[in-house]
Formats: sequence, structure tokens, C-alpha cells
Amino acid sequence: MSNQELLTETANAVESTRKRAGRTKRWLSDETGIPYPTLNRKVAAKTEFTFTELFKIAEALGVSPAEFTPIAFTRTVRTDGKAA
Repeated sequence: MSNQELLTETANAVESTRKRAGRTKRWLSDETGIPYPTLNRKVAAKTEFTFTELFKIAEALGVSPAEFTPIAFTRTVRTDGKAA
């Protein structure tokens, strides 16, 4: 998976979660302290989100930060506790 694909997947996850929560980008900017122009660039997949920003966004929207984890980074754990 390319860097741009990861950026896009993360940005799409943030945007879809924000929309499901019924919040505007302006509200999210105000709640997280991420400047509005910066948030716009990030949800347009032009620049990367930091872990701290994703945590703040998740907290503001009342979801787990894992909501924004690209599929390529997820793993399945077997019943014996080992990674699949």
C-alpha cells in the first residue's frame, strides 16, 4: 500500500466518522485545537495526521482511535493469543 493510499484511507475514515457524528469540520477544529486550514488539508489527504491529532479527533467524536487505523495495519488475533 502506497503512502498516498494510507493518507487517503485515514482521511476518509476521519471524514466518514465526522459525518456520522453529525459534526462540521469547523466544530471538529474547535474541539481538537487543530487549525481549520490544517484540518482541511489533512481530510483532503494532502498531509498526514499525527497520532496525537487522531487521538484528539477520536476523543471529540466519541470513538476509538482504532476507527482511523488503515486496514493494512490491523491484525487478527487467534484464540491462542498469537497474531494470525
